[in-house]
Amino acid sequence: MRDGPIVVETPIGFLTHMLETLLYYAGLGGRVKAVVLRDLDEGHHVIEDVALAIGSALSEFVGDRRSIARYGWSIVPMDDSRAVAAVDLGGRPFWVVRAELPNVVIGGYPTYMFKHFVRSLASEARATIHVEIYGEDPHHMIEVAHKALGLALRQALSPADRPMTTK
Repeated sequence: MRDGPIVVETPIGFLTHMLETLLYYAGLGGRVKAVVLRDLDEGHHVIEDVALAIGSALSEFVGDRRSIARYGWSIVPMDDSRAVAAVDLGGRPFWVVRAELPNVVIGGYPTYMFKHFVRSLASEARATIHVEIYGEDPHHMIEVAHKALGLALRQALSPADRPMTTK
């Protein structure tokens, strides 16, 4: 749903914040609710499963992909950090994340999971996603990446001037 309410509930505070950020900047509304089924993975499966679910919903939302712009990109600064994101919603899953993130946990979110989040999202959305992040503060780096990715998705989801093909 475009520009609808955003309601996100997860057991991982930083994940909740990042999902709200991504949906907001993408111009999408939605409801996301995630729970921990087994306390064995320190958030790994919650983060992965949420990314898979959002990717699947995104793929369903774009349908045959002919009425959307398909491509989107953005460059977003945030304090010490900057992210560049580029998206192709043409139907071929691929992902690249370039970032030197320290291996820390932010609000229950292990930073190594950001790359896994993007891979899972791209896989289920059937999208090519490239993200490059520069910065010092890992919180800012991951947050600015979600903002840039959201803006790139907003552009890619915008109505096409004319029907597109997946060439």
